[in-house]
Amino acid sequence: MHKLLYLLMLAVVLYGIWNSMHKNSSRNPKEHTQNCQVCRIEADQEENLRAELARIETPEYILHYIVDVIDHGSDTLGFKGGVMEGGYVSHEDAEKIACYVLEMSGKKCPYPYPKDAAMFYTSVCGGCHGNDGKGLGGNYPDLTRKKLLGIERREEFLKRRLRELRRRSAHEGR
Repeated sequence: MHKLLYLLMLAVVLYGIWNSMHKNSSRNPKEHTQNCQVCRIEADQEENLRAELARIETPEYILHYIVDVIDHGSDTLGFKGGVMEGGYVSHEDAEKIACYVLEMSGKKCPYPYPKDAAMFYTSVCGGCHGNDGKGLGGNYPDLTRKKLLGIERREEFLKRRLRELRRRSAHEGR
């Protein structure tokens, strides 16, 4: 009987300690957030998402995106023409083509590029995207769009991820 009483007292003491620790962390959510590693990681993720969203429409960001697709290919857009293989041109030529494509969509390339960029585009990309960049009747992405489809999808993903982080933070009281 004494063992049961000691066990019960121990359980009450442990519960008291746990409860006081839990109340302390919930009393001061700011302190909890500052000390919580998961909270800091999510705050960093949120900051990175905001930073990327802030620059997603800049010519530098779009240029980097286009060069990346030319260098590595793309299979995420699901066009009738199929997967775009990467590596058809050197990285340097990819940058020239990217500048030309950027200007096809009405934006200014952040740095000067050679006049032969149009020739590179026509000889390497024109077969699928058309010399006018419109994508040959929807079989391939239209490169003249104000916002390229891949950029548009990336922006939607970033906004969705940001909303999820905010919702989780609000739900958990951070």
